[in-house]
Amino acid sequence: MITQYPHRDYRFGTNCQLNPFQKSQLVSVFQTPERAADQVLGGRRSVSRIQLEGIGAVVIKHYRRGGALGRLITKSYLKTGKTRCQIEFELMVKARDLGVQTPEPITYADRGHIFYHAWLVTREIEHCQSMAQLSRTNPDRTSVAMASLTRQVAILIGHRILHADFHPGNVLIDDQDQVYIIDFDKAGTYSGSKEELKSRYRQRWCRAVQKHSLPPVLCGFMRDA
Repeated sequence: MITQYPHRDYRFGTNCQLNPFQKSQLVSVFQTPERAADQVLGGRRSVSRIQLEGIGAVVIKHYRRGGALGRLITKSYLKTGKTRCQIEFELMVKARDLGVQTPEPITYADRGHIFYHAWLVTREIEHCQSMAQLSRTNPDRTSVAMASLTRQVAILIGHRILHADFHPGNVLIDDQDQVYIIDFDKAGTYSGSKEELKSRYRQRWCRAVQKHSLPPVLCGFMRDA
């Protein structure tokens, strides 16, 4: 069960208890400029990494706007219901409950009333690389990882969950060949048929593979999903 509670000017939501020192640790990072993602297909993610007391290595995602509006208003969102960080947190919890591997969501936080800033904290997947990176260096491990990924995508399709930014940069593989899907921002329930949803996953994935000149085998696996 997700519990929400205030801390200073921030509102936290979590399904585990954070102590005051942990919350203060996070707030200090929220107030510090973040760095942009530095990998192939890193997207617009801006992240910070810290050792959170009692939990270990975590990744803090700072929500930023994209597109033309993002050049004018980089981090503020109009509050019209649940915040983006809460929606993503809840979707990650749901996906994990269904058997999809995502980084463990620790907490989300926002600040503001009419307009807000937002953050999402997840446990860091250590010693990992993206599918985009792995596909360029190790074909055998890529084949194993893609087989695992297609099984996880089948679960998402079976429960009509659309990952809005599904591409090889949003799939991580650790040194034990465990596969994790990340960045569920803007994901949601798909109202069309499962066949249409499957087609959307394939098209989005293969478009990214072709655009970034990644090995064609990545598309081959997804077409067989």
